[in-house]
Amino acid sequence: MGGEHRSIRKLLGRWLIWPLIALAALSAWSAYLTAVRAARDAYDSALLDPALAIASQLRRDREGNIEIGLSKIALEALRVDSVDRMYFQVMGRSGRRIAGTAHIALPPNMYPELAYDHNYYDSVIEGRRVRVAVLGVPRSGGRVLVQVAETVEKRDRLVRDLLLSTLIPEAIFFLLAMLMLGYGILRGLKPLERLREEIDSRSAADLHPVNENDTPKEIRSLVRTLNNLFNRLDGAIDRQRRFIANAAHQLRTPLAGLKTHAELARDEANPNEIRALLDIIAGETERATRLVNQLLALARAEPGVGHTPCRNPINLRELVDHATHFWIPRALAKDIDLGFDMGDAWIDGDATLLRELLGNLLDNAIAYTDSGGAITFRTYTHGSKSILEVEDNGRGIPESERARVFERFYRIRGTGGEGCGLGLSIVAEIADRHAASVEIKDASSGTGTCVRVVFNSMQETVMQA
Repeated sequence: MGGEHRSIRKLLGRWLIWPLIALAALSAWSAYLTAVRAARDAYDSALLDPALAIASQLRRDREGNIEIGLSKIALEALRVDSVDRMYFQVMGRSGRRIAGTAHIALPPNMYPELAYDHNYYDSVIEGRRVRVAVLGVPRSGGRVLVQVAETVEKRDRLVRDLLLSTLIPEAIFFLLAMLMLGYGILRGLKPLERLREEIDSRSAADLHPVNENDTPKEIRSLVRTLNNLFNRLDGAIDRQRRFIANAAHQLRTPLAGLKTHAELARDEANPNEIRALLDIIAGETERATRLVNQLLALARAEPGVGHTPCRNPINLRELVDHATHFWIPRALAKDIDLGFDMGDAWIDGDATLLRELLGNLLDNAIAYTDSGGAITFRTYTHGSKSILEVEDNGRGIPESERARVFERFYRIRGTGGEGCGLGLSIVAEIADRHAASVEIKDASSGTGTCVRVVFNSMQETVMQA
């Protein structure tokens, strides 16, 4: 596309220079019209004088015909001009030519009607442009038309001189304006160039904010947006750094255990002891695998990392129906009763991430509910919200710990179990990706925990459309 490498400098130049060029052209045209008008006004009045002189010498001869009472020398004197050539013609009634030095065309649609009316028009004589003054003179027996024509060399010279006296200063002004405009654009874009140089000179790890006070207010919003981006990137890098450090710490324990028990099994001769050690290795491998899977799930849940959300209409009731089948054997192994209080609750969400969210809620509930306990699932709508609840009658979460359980790798002291403190962190990340909120409250029975995830709902009719 032509806009891939658009230049702000060129764009500003086009928007500013073309109007300036148009203004200069308009000014030149206006100056030309003014010069032509001035030349006509100056020379038309002088051109009328010979016509008046000829009109004053019109008389009748003995036979009653109109003639000019000027000698040939006097008529030639009227035509004397150092630059232009002059012509005259006298026309009687009915277009009869009385006298003249050349044939001058009659005025188009402007024959003088009143006594001593005069007018001017342009014509051509012998291939040369002329300006004609025409004068109507009343005489007994009819009107007489006196025409005096003059070539336009003096007029053209005056127009040229007037134009040059006007256009040369305007051209100088235009060139100076173009230079100042170009310089102004370069100076105006200098802050952007300095910003580019500053960011370009930074290392990949340098994400400190750009100083907004040194930037013009026109680009301050851009700098503020860049600083916000730097802050988000810095936060993301810091979270990633802490995530890697925590993951390495958490993986170190099961890996060290695996190594120790593998070495013991290698040196052990007793088959029973070897079997026992292998059972321990299998358990530690399972815990390590579970930890790795949760780390991957947390990475997918983080915005801008890994998994790209694919939003679709989802009914939370159907999501729970499909997901709980996988967990029923584990619940039965602990003699935990699974209960369901389900209603339609439509949201716009990512099915993969939502299954991960529900799986972590179920895993926590089963892990921290004693044998013989109960877990209840609820999905319903309340106003403009779609709600998912997982409630158990297990050990519960103290109110003082409810904010911290969403921190990565945090575990409440004395809870036991085999968890690694990532389950509710994953739930919180996925909920955040769906603009949802997570609440922890006491179970309705007074014993245990109810985790409540509140989504923005969508109408079922819209979802099915």
